[in-house]
Amino acid sequence: MKFKFCSEGDCPLWALAALHALGGLPAQLFRTLLHHITEEQPEDGIMEILKNTNLASREESARAAAVVRWTLQQAQRCGCSGVQLARDLLVLGVPRAHAAAFAEAADNTREAYVENAREKAYIVNKLTDVTTAPGPEGTIDVVKVTFHSDEVFSGEQNITDLLVDKSMLKTMLEELKTARKKMEEINTEDK
Repeated sequence: MKFKFCSEGDCPLWALAALHALGGLPAQLFRTLLHHITEEQPEDGIMEILKNTNLASREESARAAAVVRWTLQQAQRCGCSGVQLARDLLVLGVPRAHAAAFAEAADNTREAYVENAREKAYIVNKLTDVTTAPGPEGTIDVVKVTFHSDEVFSGEQNITDLLVDKSMLKTMLEELKTARKKMEEINTEDK
């Protein structure tokens, strides 16, 4: 299936599993966790919130926080409204109360995300290298794509890892080629 918050693609299995695990939390506890994460409060508080649940271990708490951040970030990056995010999450089996909380959080954080994007919209880092490797142990048909870039102002090197389903690689490459062609057209028009 295709989901808007997943760039019109399928939801990664790790995220699906983590969302399912979060679905077992009582609605109020989930809202508390979501609020804690969106307010960017200290990480220790996440374990405290989840202490009497099946997500109490450090690993499970980290996974819960990661999927919440990833889901909201994806919704913002893909221009997915709160209503659409809730629909997508309901299709994935997320409980209605949890999906509604995600939708509300996405709508409440959208303005800050847009403002941040506007401030940094014209700053492009210099891509220095792209490498690929097999996905992490336990993943199936996944490739790790690593982008190496230099920060324009500080010269600091950034590394961004993406886990991409092998079936999506060809599509991703085609989209990158299309983007490059459009950028070259814009560059030609400006001259």
